[in-house]
Amino acid sequence: MTDEQINGAAHQAQGKTQKTFGKMVGDQKLQVEGAFNDARGRSLETYGKAIDALDRLVEKAPASVQPRAREALGVARRKPLLTTLGVAGVGLLLAGLMGRGRR
Repeated sequence: MTDEQINGAAHQAQGKTQKTFGKMVGDQKLQVEGAFNDARGRSLETYGKAIDALDRLVEKAPASVQPRAREALGVARRKPLLTTLGVAGVGLLLAGLMGRGRR
């Protein structure tokens, strides 16, 4: 389990508590903050799961590429937003290429 997954679970718990308490006292601002923290927590947890999966892939990679793969994984950990955008871009590119092949 990565630090991101742990932090994500903590933010989710905090967000759910804030939302519930905000509903109980009728504080809309607290409800919105809770929803934000809950969403942030889910995002962190998902990112952590992805990093964990990549760690497992690096372990299975041939020994000749493991150092470069670990280096790339280190960059992904230091720059989560850039990593997320990059993965999304590749996904969109692949979806576009697959869509063209069906026509």
